[in-house]
Amino acid sequence: PVWQSRQYLASSARACGSGSVGADRATRTMTGACVVGRLTAPTTHAPVIERVALSAPTEPDPQVLALLARYCLDCHTGDTAEEGVRFDQVHKGDDLDRALLGRMRKMISWEVMPPEEPLPTPDERAALLAWIDDALGAGESGGAIDPGWFTIHRLNRAEYRNTIRDLLGVDPTEHDLSAQLPPDDIGYGFDNIADVLSMSTLQLEAFLDAAERAVELGLGPEVELGDKVRFLRPLSREGNGRPLSRGGHMLYSRGAVGVIHDFPLTGMYELRLRAWANQGGDEYARMRVRLDGKELDTFSVKSEKSGEPDELSLRVRVEAGRHEVSGAFINDFYIPDVADRNLAIVAIGVAGPLGEEGLERPAAFETVFFSRPGGGTPEIVAATEVIERFASRAYRRPVTESELDRLLGLYDALRTDGDTHERSVRTVLEAILVSPSFLYRSVANAAPDNPDRTHELSDHELASRLSYFLWSTMPDEELRRAADLGQLRHEPTLLAQVRRMLADPRSEAFIENFAGQWLLLRNLEDLRIDPERYPSYDAQLRGDMVAEATRFFADIVRSDRSVLDLIDSDDAFLNERLARHYGIEGIEGDQLRRVQLDEASVRGGVMTTGAVLTVTSNPTRTSPVKRGLWVLDQLLGTPPPPPPPDIPPLVKSQETVGEDASLREQLAAHVSEATCRACHRRMDPIGLAMENFDAIGRWRTEAYGGPIDAHGELPGGVVFTGPVELKRILLARDAQFVENLCGRVLTYALGRGLEDFDQPTLDRITARVRDSGDRFGALIEGVVLSEAFRSCRARSD
Repeated sequence: PVWQSRQYLASSARACGSGSVGADRATRTMTGACVVGRLTAPTTHAPVIERVALSAPTEPDPQVLALLARYCLDCHTGDTAEEGVRFDQVHKGDDLDRALLGRMRKMISWEVMPPEEPLPTPDERAALLAWIDDALGAGESGGAIDPGWFTIHRLNRAEYRNTIRDLLGVDPTEHDLSAQLPPDDIGYGFDNIADVLSMSTLQLEAFLDAAERAVELGLGPEVELGDKVRFLRPLSREGNGRPLSRGGHMLYSRGAVGVIHDFPLTGMYELRLRAWANQGGDEYARMRVRLDGKELDTFSVKSEKSGEPDELSLRVRVEAGRHEVSGAFINDFYIPDVADRNLAIVAIGVAGPLGEEGLERPAAFETVFFSRPGGGTPEIVAATEVIERFASRAYRRPVTESELDRLLGLYDALRTDGDTHERSVRTVLEAILVSPSFLYRSVANAAPDNPDRTHELSDHELASRLSYFLWSTMPDEELRRAADLGQLRHEPTLLAQVRRMLADPRSEAFIENFAGQWLLLRNLEDLRIDPERYPSYDAQLRGDMVAEATRFFADIVRSDRSVLDLIDSDDAFLNERLARHYGIEGIEGDQLRRVQLDEASVRGGVMTTGAVLTVTSNPTRTSPVKRGLWVLDQLLGTPPPPPPPDIPPLVKSQETVGEDASLREQLAAHVSEATCRACHRRMDPIGLAMENFDAIGRWRTEAYGGPIDAHGELPGGVVFTGPVELKRILLARDAQFVENLCGRVLTYALGRGLEDFDQPTLDRITARVRDSGDRFGALIEGVVLSEAFRSCRARSD
């Protein structure tokens, strides 16, 4: 068995002139291979160090052995390794744990580790990073880039909603078809990760129902044009009278009877009423026709025979929807035992829509049914043209001949079964909307089983990936035209499209979906803040908070500002309600607008927005742990591992320090446990620095019966007080923040989690952003121009 001890590591370090590891811990026994070398049982009194073959056959630099022995191995070996990170497990059999090495690289390069004195010098960090890059095969920045794989990607609910909107014109604010779909799973912080977007039987049924509803809503109801009338027996009645034995009503005095009818579309209709009368006096019975109580016309009813009623009609333009058509008896006449005039209304009918002229159909109907039978155009020709265009738009690429043949085969079968031309075409459209080619995004990789062969995305595949990245929807006409012409893969055209799309209002989808998940704004909806403790917090204030953070992020994107403004800025987007909540004067009205902050303001950046401060709180109080975790994870990308299952909750600490203890005192008691200390020493100082903000983001100076202590000390002896100084510390780690943000955007754009082989891609994107002055536009362009975005390979085992 392979073994080693701290004495051997210490002797190696001293031999390399890098000092002693120290002797404050008991000797550890390790199994497996060390990160940098393999120590075997010595045949002499001196240890024998063998190089663990990583990716390069070169001999190790003795300095690397000494540096890791001095700064890392004392805490990260054995079963008691800090945060469960064991460098002695970097080599598992013949396989290299590249994910662990990648994490090592991030911690060292971002100066998160080692957390305490002694700390490596810049040159020592560079030596460690060079060794890790060599091990990962990432040392050659100009070498070939591994683009990674493309997993077949089901549309998530937001993408489905937006695609149906652009394909069929269904307004999601009125008819959100995605609401009936099961919720999407989350992976790597986002709901557009292909690996977790599965398809169950329940989901398939929901997509079927949604497809039928989408076609009806988008194209309007199917109608039969012409003057074929549908008679209904009157149901409603006002006034004196009685039902007739064969249907209808006899009105003895002034009154009315009517029917309720659903008019499918706005257009011209014909209203027909059948009536007869008991005549009396010197004039015929008079009947007034009404629509929703509004008088349209008046007729004389001359027939006195129940079997031969008069049929009276008029044409009128009616708005789509449910309306009441009624006939009213308006000239009652009665002399006892002499004359009694009565009106019998037998049936009320509606014909129409009478024709296309003046008919208001949804805009999508004209777009979809651009070709119709008649005028020399056979039904099959019109059907082919309609189905081919719709399928090509829905599939986000030209439909193939075999696909078109199958769709037309369905059309022919429906017509043979007796369906009308329009009904048959509509059914085919519904079939398209449940086709995998619509519900999934995929690529036509010619070598789907060969991970060594790279597939360059076609123009249409690239257009689809780009549109779902920036718009969460299908490509528009201009993007499709560039793909049809084979121009989209040309870098100038691609960049021009990116800039156009970011300026388009549809880029709001990227802002809401990316920022809403990265900043955890979506979680605010599910957080139930205690209304007794915080009565001013309501749905309106919550909406303002989310809008503030979203508008600020949108301005970063659309104004191409520095991404570092997300950490701290001299402006915010406020309205009167939010400004009053924050204690800022001089803002009036409900409209959010850019507000220049005072130099002494504690606001600025996303971290101090009400939405972030609230979503990182508990329902009844603040949570320094949640706020610290949010900064470490969302901003810096270095979250601690999940806590062990047996860790006691914070409330248990009250048993030690008392119920009146401050959160700082409770946390101090909590982290006295060794299993808690490793993670909390990074999170808690950050969260405690924001304790001046209460659970709904208001500024305060006292809590728990005394003044708030907002000082903190991070590992490494970095001392600070309050949110302003905390933001300065974060800005000092700007490289770490920028790389993390680039990685988040790349993850969202690719729809997959980043792997260790993505580091060179991420390095290039980050370098582009830094060279631009940290502009957000450079981030988007760097992602879109990357090999990972424009190409892919098969997935390796």
